[in-house]
Amino acid sequence: MESFFVELTDIGRSHVNKEEIEEELQDDEALIKTEYTMISAGTELSRAYALKKGFKYPVRPGYCAVGKVIKAGKDLDVKKGDRVFFNAPHASLVKWKTSDSVQGPLIKKLDEDIDPIDATAMNLMLVALQGVNLSEVKLGYKVAVFGLGNIGILTALMYQKMGCKVIGVDPVKERCGLAKDMGLKYTVFQNKEEVLQDFAGADGFDITVDVTGLSQVIEDCISFCGKYGQVVLLGSPRVSYEGDLTAVFSKIHMKDLKILGAFNETIPVKAVPGSKNSMDRNFEVCESLLKEKSIDVRKLISRIIDPQDCEKAYEDLMYHKDKANCIVFDWRAY
Repeated sequence: MESFFVELTDIGRSHVNKEEIEEELQDDEALIKTEYTMISAGTELSRAYALKKGFKYPVRPGYCAVGKVIKAGKDLDVKKGDRVFFNAPHASLVKWKTSDSVQGPLIKKLDEDIDPIDATAMNLMLVALQGVNLSEVKLGYKVAVFGLGNIGILTALMYQKMGCKVIGVDPVKERCGLAKDMGLKYTVFQNKEEVLQDFAGADGFDITVDVTGLSQVIEDCISFCGKYGQVVLLGSPRVSYEGDLTAVFSKIHMKDLKILGAFNETIPVKAVPGSKNSMDRNFEVCESLLKEKSIDVRKLISRIIDPQDCEKAYEDLMYHKDKANCIVFDWRAY
């Protein structure tokens, strides 16, 4: 069977390629006809523009997909005809396979009441929820979320739903506007220090969250966090940065801060004894949010496009953040 897929061929260059996929399956495999995939702007742009080191082109990007199962092996919890969310690169037809990694690629049946386009945001929601779940949250806590990309907005809204007083911080005015349109009460894009100090009060923030992966922003999170507070590192640091580590460590030490690494791939798929934090549990929570539409993820999506326009999509997400926020590929015609 023929499959079309997005391929990164060099810095800033991408196209749609094709290959043949064998229909025969092993017991831990599924054949899936993709409907939609979402570009993960953080992870994928780091590869599209070589921000992440240590890999070679060509690269197949993507991991946020929704489609219908054509065939499924007997060891999987899905069957023919199920609409599923699954982790796989952007492609029209995917042979999905179970992995032995801690998180493993996910494949989960979706409630038919959930819009498949909305469901492409599932991975973004799972990442955001990991940061929220990792921190110790109490009603009325003051929280600052630095970086209002897709995951940042979702993170801020989740903290707000838990009864926290949340402010989102981003230098792009349009992102702050989108966050407010989705229900976030407070944002700031200029006069940051004065506004944040006034918002947090004399005691500082109880929780600060970095969703940018920029070391300078992580320093800001540490600076604005109050005594005995928590600093959540939800973004993946990728770019080199020079600074005074002693000054940073001193603030952590003197304020007795807790620094929490929130990399999503460290939690297990299934629940394990002693912990309720698992991908299965988090998926159920995010699925409920999508079904109830208590967080309107459709507002995150700037446009839905043909995969042939992939190079322009990556360019817009990289260089025109005021116009392109989140882009979905429509594979139904392939």
